[in-house]
Amino acid sequence: MPALVAVGGAEAALIGSGILLPAVALLRIRTLLAIDSMATVPIVEIRLLRSIRIFTLLPGPVLESLARNLIPERVPAGNVVIREGDPGDRYYAIADGEVDISAGGRALATRRRGEGIGEIALLKEAPRNATAVARTDALLYALEKEPFVTAVTGHAPAARAAEEVVQERLVTVPAEGG
Repeated sequence: MPALVAVGGAEAALIGSGILLPAVALLRIRTLLAIDSMATVPIVEIRLLRSIRIFTLLPGPVLESLARNLIPERVPAGNVVIREGDPGDRYYAIADGEVDISAGGRALATRRRGEGIGEIALLKEAPRNATAVARTDALLYALEKEPFVTAVTGHAPAARAAEEVVQERLVTVPAEGG
């Protein structure tokens, strides 16, 4: 640019930079397109997480990171997903199917797409307080404890939403369920 200013003045430098910058961009466009084509965004998983109240208020980059950590699990009808009294190690987002929740042998609820299970044990550092059994064949996305707790507790609005969900669910679970 200093050479263009010396030869043609400020106007020449302005015109030169107006030509030079797009030319460089055009030369690098293939590299940018190649990088862009390799990037995969888990759109379906992000949409699922966004539909679950605990995650609704999380910023996009946090949701994308969580979505990348999801582990798909197909669960046949009748299989136990969570067993009352077991340690909590995962949160489950329900993508398809229905999951029955019971505690102390008493039916409590049925959870469906756009709902999750397992947050109480993870957030309260307690054993599972209920059993979850697939009522129908189900597609669940498991999220390990560390990324779940870090994301939810590290964002104040999400932490409040999670606490509301926990409190609502604890009302329906017998005290001896843990």
